[in-house]
Amino acid sequence: MSEAGGEAAEVRKRFLMVCMQFPTGPGESYMTTELADALVAAGHRVEVLFLNWAAPIGAETREYWSPGGVRVVECAPAAVTGLGGMARAASKFMLSGRHLAREARQRFDLASFDAAIAWMPAIAIAPLVPLLARAGIRHRILFIWDFFPDHHREIGRIPGGPAYWIARAWEQRLLRRFTAIVCTLPGNAAYLRRTYRIEPAQRVLVTPIWSDTTPRPAVDRASIRARHDLPGDRPIAIFGGQIVEGRGFEQMLGAADAAAAAGSPLLFLFIGDGRLAPMIRERAARQDNIRHLPGVSRAAYLELVGACDVGMVATVPGVTSFSIPTKTIDYLRAGIPVIAAVEHGSDFIAMLTSYDVGVAVPFNEPGFFFREAERLATDPAVRARMAENAPRCLDEVFDVRHALATLLDAARD
Repeated sequence: MSEAGGEAAEVRKRFLMVCMQFPTGPGESYMTTELADALVAAGHRVEVLFLNWAAPIGAETREYWSPGGVRVVECAPAAVTGLGGMARAASKFMLSGRHLAREARQRFDLASFDAAIAWMPAIAIAPLVPLLARAGIRHRILFIWDFFPDHHREIGRIPGGPAYWIARAWEQRLLRRFTAIVCTLPGNAAYLRRTYRIEPAQRVLVTPIWSDTTPRPAVDRASIRARHDLPGDRPIAIFGGQIVEGRGFEQMLGAADAAAAAGSPLLFLFIGDGRLAPMIRERAARQDNIRHLPGVSRAAYLELVGACDVGMVATVPGVTSFSIPTKTIDYLRAGIPVIAAVEHGSDFIAMLTSYDVGVAVPFNEPGFFFREAERLATDPAVRARMAENAPRCLDEVFDVRHALATLLDAARD
């Protein structure tokens, strides 16, 4: 065996991935599946303990192999039913972790793993976290895509008060059990160090989100628009994703109001479902420049993105940590520019501007938002330039190989 081959064999590791999303159906993928497949392609072994939060309470645990050759143990959540929604939600967090830890002990040889990977919120798997340490798993890596419970309180998804403080203290205690913590942006690594207690031995690393970065082929815009009853002669700004709190809808709807007042032809299209979808549908029913479509298949959604002219992302004022909206990657793959209303100082703004693939606007400037969105959607030279720049941004920022390299760094001996 060559020296290089010997070195490669020595660094191959066995990873346990603990996650709450791991889709394996035809045409489905997520960051967890993409990372697992990248690890396998690099010669490592991966097994997944999948807590399917959306599964029926108490459903049987099942085992299967993913198309990428990953063993998956899929567990359903546990909860107390019949005592109301609040009791069900609270018990789901408490009991699901216990069930997950029990399945982990029974179905995995935990001591055989070199590294374990999990995602915040750690309290969703709380009983499992110390079990990983006691099993002797040397590298325990926590990915943070948003900060629980801080971010969720700031966007209105959970209340403040005692429940928040208990969750915050619990998350902090669990966080200290991990040997490495990975954030999506440098600003978030600074936020972590500023607002959480990090032990000297814990490593803090940064890698952006990742996904399939293959540019999408051009689509027949006219036929796709006609299929969804969208006008063929108007520029369209699209938002796709969960229609829930924290997505900045007040920013986008304010821009739609400003566009209507200015007589702009720009159409604001929202695709998806969620708690706030009725609000979007109500606005669409009475406002000609707003449309809503319920959730569609992944393939249909990507076609729709390619039939639009500018992609919208927004967050909400008052949040203290930053995010990279995942829909950005879909917009760039389709070659359409991005209009973003996000937190001042976010590293995400620098990504858009340095690669010249989009524009950031301040919060609460609806006129500015709509004018920039309209410019991006209708200026052929700008659209062509940003479409040409998108593949480089996708490759240099969002390709899974960057996350893989960061993960292997976190797991190095």
